[in-house]
Amino acid sequence: MKILTKPFFYIFLLILMTLSSLLLQERKVFDIRTLAHIDPIPHTQKLIKEKKYAQAEEYLGYFMEYSYVRKNSESKKLFKQIQTKRNSYEYQGEKLIEGVLKGKSDEDIGKTSAMVSDFFLIGDIRDLSLEGVNFYNDKKVDKVVVALSSLGIVATISTIYTLGATSSIKTSISVLKYAKRAEKIPPWLGNILVKQAKRAKDTYSIKHIEKLLSPIYKLYQKVGLNQTLELLSKTKNFRELKNLSSFTTQFNKKSHILLQVTNNKALFYSRKLPKVSHKNFLYASTYGENGFKALSQMGEKKFMVRMGNRVNLLKTGYKGNLNSLFNYLLKHIPSWTLFGTLFFGLFYFIRDFYGVLKRFF
Repeated sequence: MKILTKPFFYIFLLILMTLSSLLLQERKVFDIRTLAHIDPIPHTQKLIKEKKYAQAEEYLGYFMEYSYVRKNSESKKLFKQIQTKRNSYEYQGEKLIEGVLKGKSDEDIGKTSAMVSDFFLIGDIRDLSLEGVNFYNDKKVDKVVVALSSLGIVATISTIYTLGATSSIKTSISVLKYAKRAEKIPPWLGNILVKQAKRAKDTYSIKHIEKLLSPIYKLYQKVGLNQTLELLSKTKNFRELKNLSSFTTQFNKKSHILLQVTNNKALFYSRKLPKVSHKNFLYASTYGENGFKALSQMGEKKFMVRMGNRVNLLKTGYKGNLNSLFNYLLKHIPSWTLFGTLFFGLFYFIRDFYGVLKRFF
């Protein structure tokens, strides 16, 4: 009986050793046990406490497209709470007044009211007058505000003269004036604006700043004011600004949160992995920066199979079931168990082989 069962034990042990070897080889490429979905609830709750409802909805909304968040009762309750608050007449009225009085807001209605005056000459004259008062009273004069207001006046005159041909430049300047009030203008851009304003004053022309403002206008057109401000604040030079413009062409209004949840690494990986579909690229971002590392090292197809694209697995029948089993083992079997199985198998086969040799020699 022992002689009859031994071959089956050999086969079983060989299967275990092969499986252990495959699992260890897979982990050598990338250990998926290090991956965990981002939980958006804590950060969303933090934003709500800070009364940043627009940012809260944008952030949580990014993750609501994925079942692990969409099917979570707490996520659904939180998302509905945010939407109810933002849609209330009382809240909308507060934000409208905030935009008029403070010149900035985190809501579209407040931003619109704040930008209207900036688009017309009255906003530029107002800001120049205020900075003039500061200069007269020996207070600190904001050179960037003066630069933007000066550029705004030249741009307004140019827009009228060219029958609207330079309105994109004027719009970009209005965006930058808002960005300045929201403290979203990076230092490198502020320095350039001051220099360009002096040149515009000397030449009575704004043509020379068209190259600088063009990516800003494209950003504004693609993702709106709020995301333009956030993305602009992250840039360190003009090259990065141009890269962002290209990046937002691919991911549109998801761009800001995509960069935020991946520690800005999405920009790098979008260039490194140009053939990965946008849908799968965005899914990888729900694992944070590590999701892109896994996507890069494992490849798109294997990453989506390993990280539980259950709909596709169900469609593949038995193959899907095998993949599910393999994924489960990858995530739950400790490496020491796999190494132990290999060493035990090798020891067992070597011992039996040595016993066979002893019989013949």
